[in-house]
Amino acid sequence: MFDKALTLIKKSKNILVFTGAGISTGSGILDFRSENGLYSLLSKNTDLPYPEAIFDIQYFKKNPKPFFSLAKNMLEQHAKPTNCHKLLAELEKNNQISLVLTQNIDMLHQAAGSKKVLECHGSFMSAHCLDCHSAYNLNDYKQRVLNDLIPYCNCGGIIKPDITFFGESLPSAFYDLVNNPPETDLVLILGSSLNVQPAAGFALEMAMKVPSILVNLAATPYDNAISLVYHEDLEVFAEYILRDNLIT
Repeated sequence: MFDKALTLIKKSKNILVFTGAGISTGSGILDFRSENGLYSLLSKNTDLPYPEAIFDIQYFKKNPKPFFSLAKNMLEQHAKPTNCHKLLAELEKNNQISLVLTQNIDMLHQAAGSKKVLECHGSFMSAHCLDCHSAYNLNDYKQRVLNDLIPYCNCGGIIKPDITFFGESLPSAFYDLVNNPPETDLVLILGSSLNVQPAAGFALEMAMKVPSILVNLAATPYDNAISLVYHEDLEVFAEYILRDNLIT
């Protein structure tokens, strides 16, 4: 079923990978927009004016509690990388990855062993005070979140994880990438609906220049722009590629 994808992957030496929430659903982390995804669940939360408000910077400044409740659940989950995460780490060990660009904030690529990772929407690993801009790392504020407390800086400002909210710019490293993209001979898009800009737009632009593969359960509006499209389970895809002994 994935023979053509396998052939492309085998001969590629500079794979640019773009991952969305779908790569982590096998770890038990909800995606955002599916029928049973996070936003559907949050639609029942009466503390939120609308589901996406949990990631809206202006709402966060007024009421950070819903976000930190979600953060507590994510940090308590101790999610493990999927076979798909592990596949990308193995491809990197095989010197076939130029970069893994991810929209995810779950840090599972690093947990699987990938090092060439750019988290274009940030992660929990670092944080800053919204008022004085003092820098923190996850260990500085994690326990307070786990104790159902909002983490505050010594100055009294809220410590916000360096996750890109609606109303904020993506990290400068992402725009550096756009201006200086890596050498790429294959674009591999995994678990993304390709709807969240501007990161998806960059992945699509790169995908139209070289051979590309999209693996996502649901159809996307951009399927016709991709060389090979599979509406299949990512774990089935990863297991197929690994089973071929592509990785040594």
